[in-house]
Amino acid sequence: MSVRARTGQPIAAIDIGTTKITALVGTEVEGGVRVLGAGTVPSRGVDRAMISDMASVTDGVGQAVREAETTSGIRLDRAYVSIGGAHISSRNSRGEATVSHPLRGVEAEDVERALAEAGMVSLPPERQILHVVPRGFWLDGNVLVRDPMGMAAYRLEAEVHIITGLNTAISNLTRSVDDAGVEVAGLILQGLASGEAVLTESERDMGVALVDIGGGTTDVAIYLNGGLWHTASIPTGGNHVTNDLAVGLHCPADVAEDTKLRFGHCRPLDMAAEPSMQVAGFGGKGGREFNRSEIVEIVEARVEEIFTLVLRELRRSSYDGLLSAGVVLCGGTAKLPGIADLGGEVLGMPVRVMVPRRAEGLAEIVHDEAHATGVGLLLWGARQPVQVDDLDGVGLWGRMGKVLRGLLPG
Repeated sequence: MSVRARTGQPIAAIDIGTTKITALVGTEVEGGVRVLGAGTVPSRGVDRAMISDMASVTDGVGQAVREAETTSGIRLDRAYVSIGGAHISSRNSRGEATVSHPLRGVEAEDVERALAEAGMVSLPPERQILHVVPRGFWLDGNVLVRDPMGMAAYRLEAEVHIITGLNTAISNLTRSVDDAGVEVAGLILQGLASGEAVLTESERDMGVALVDIGGGTTDVAIYLNGGLWHTASIPTGGNHVTNDLAVGLHCPADVAEDTKLRFGHCRPLDMAAEPSMQVAGFGGKGGREFNRSEIVEIVEARVEEIFTLVLRELRRSSYDGLLSAGVVLCGGTAKLPGIADLGGEVLGMPVRVMVPRRAEGLAEIVHDEAHATGVGLLLWGARQPVQVDDLDGVGLWGRMGKVLRGLLPG
């Protein structure tokens, strides 16, 4: 069984978040993907990236898919789907294999055996593996390399990052998409997909933390030496900023969300000359007047709390001192003005906001921080091999596709 390129073949992605469900259709182009169609609908039945109402999610997926099909003219039958939430857990593991021909060098079969050994971890019956991501390889216990192929060694160790999820959460997500008439090609961690879209190879090499601030959760992914070393999901996101505004301004959630998007800021501003504004109350009347400084104060406090939780997670990982490339922000909440400055102040390192890279096509998608996960799903799908007949000559990662697919359910 071999592989061939996907260039020209449609790729589909479905990002199911707390605030929105997005379906994308694209195709691989040189250096990335082109987004051909998109459909986005408000998310119902999702709480902090976990499904609470399957029927509502199925309806939302179906509507988003139909919109993506209409705008692209392509039927969406199979898609890569995002997964996240507090049920996600991760751990690091090592596997070892004796090199069959030490002086001739490491061969693909040696790598496959080491990876398979690394993936053999004991899990509780309620959990299953979502990803086994190679971090690096050790030769004879003391030389760390990214690609060991052809290098002389007697013993090969594979170091991997294993991401797991609850069987029930995985089943509910898969069934919701299946019931909408779409086959799940693979479940991809939201933070991993976003990293695919916004990070550069140089950032991954130097050490970088991706922080994807969505509506219900904030996903953290730490990359070092080109590999994924730590992942976590914090159950706090942009909706918590909106909720605080709703309480502080005594208004409905939709009014608070609109106020956040129009007037929100993460840093104190000189607003002495700005007139007060009236925020509509419940029933569309009974609104009260507020200064913008009051709105900014609420937004700043909640976003600062999110960054404090991120800092705690970075310290818990023990890799916080190795992030030479700092922190990259994405997700809908990353669009708040001043958020990078506030993040840099709290985290004590460079922070910048990024939109998807290596993507072209629909401007409202490829230039929007909120669609990093969706574009990342397309990029993820673009590099998955298409099986043909044999494995000869397709390179290390293509040859290892078989063993990795065996480690990645779904």
